[in-house]
Amino acid sequence: MTNVIAEPRDLIQPRETNRLLLKQLFALAGPVWIEQILHMLVGLNDTYLANHLPAHAADAGAAVGTITYFIWFIGLLVSSIGTGSAALIARAKGAMHRSLSNKVTGQSVSAAIILGAVVGSILFLAGRPIVDATQLQGMAKGFALEYLQMLSFALPFTTVMFIAGACRRGGGDTLTPAIVMVIVDIVNMISSFALTRGWWGLPVMGFQGIAAGTIIAYIVGGVAEFLVVWFGTSGARLYIHRMWPHWHTIKRLLRIGIPAGIEGILAWFANFGVIAVINRMDPTNASSAAHMNTIRLESISFLSGIAFATAAATMVGISLGRKDTARATRCALLAYAAGGGVMILCGILMITLGHYPAEWLSPNDPHIIALTTRCLRITGFVQSGFAANLIFSGALRGAGDTLTVMSLNLTTIIGLRFTGVLIVGLWLNLGLAAVWIVLAAELFVRGILIFARFIQGGWKKILI
Repeated sequence: MTNVIAEPRDLIQPRETNRLLLKQLFALAGPVWIEQILHMLVGLNDTYLANHLPAHAADAGAAVGTITYFIWFIGLLVSSIGTGSAALIARAKGAMHRSLSNKVTGQSVSAAIILGAVVGSILFLAGRPIVDATQLQGMAKGFALEYLQMLSFALPFTTVMFIAGACRRGGGDTLTPAIVMVIVDIVNMISSFALTRGWWGLPVMGFQGIAAGTIIAYIVGGVAEFLVVWFGTSGARLYIHRMWPHWHTIKRLLRIGIPAGIEGILAWFANFGVIAVINRMDPTNASSAAHMNTIRLESISFLSGIAFATAAATMVGISLGRKDTARATRCALLAYAAGGGVMILCGILMITLGHYPAEWLSPNDPHIIALTTRCLRITGFVQSGFAANLIFSGALRGAGDTLTVMSLNLTTIIGLRFTGVLIVGLWLNLGLAAVWIVLAAELFVRGILIFARFIQGGWKKILI
């Protein structure tokens, strides 16, 4: 397949204007953006199917929302490898060091296979106590256990899908991984609908059909991404002899990836605590369903931030590989101008028009609609800070400054988010809207701190 940007000279040009840099950022962010839109549609699709089951719709919606946290957890584990892979490959591309790119790719794919097998085994064997910890009530707990144990079989494919894609993006190719993920998401939506409702002579599986569609899609994605890096012609390519352990490369990967992994895991536990508090404070599961509806709809905004964070990480890494810190700075600021602008616009729409998508997701429950609308209005006011958090974190990770990002993120997530939710959710019992005020405030503060680190400039001196 064709790379979005084939050679370093296409990215590094003398006296580049802001317009040219923006064009390159959009070329990198565009495929990721499309990919994220499809991810969002998959989430909305699963939520819609769960909320429209003939029976136990609120329980099914709460279960699907909670399982989203486990899929997020898998992505965070993968980031401990993928972040290091992308940063090293980006710098290698900037320095025109192809053999290093291929070496990092081989080590990353091997680690992905091992990680997927280990985590999948743990989720299957310990599924029941893990689901008990979510504090889900009633039928929702059984639904979540079914989904989690089914998902565990697809884990090795899932980790390969994510990490191989990260390797290609680090090499400047965001188009090929995006094409694979678009295929995955389309397969996911069609399979879930078909198996949930019994289309084309297939059995009517109900809730299990949602999980089965996800598993089928992830297996397709894992195989496809493996073939992409196997047959790739540039950027990041997989060779069998590069998959055997190379300890110096592994050490470099872990030096960047471990802070990102620790950050992700600890942040996940804090956010998992948040969803457990929400599940516990409302036995009807209405608050949990509204919470996940809000996140699904907010993803319309933050997917643009994720896309430009990916572009910023690649451009910053390549710029630093060429020893051009000024260009790296400009790329990050321009990425925020573009991605942050979109997120601010989405925030305005959440504040003014949030009722309409909330009603579409849960048409038969006025209480859930009202809760979702209220939460969307709250988070709409902090999209500028959320964008700063996403995009400048991506730029710092692209520079290899993962330790600082970890420290700042954990400080606010544990110190403000988790502690604040415990206070307003459990001790004061103020309800879901109060929880979302805490979540929004934490995102805004974190964005300010991440931006301050970027402006301070210590990331320019990181050696990887």
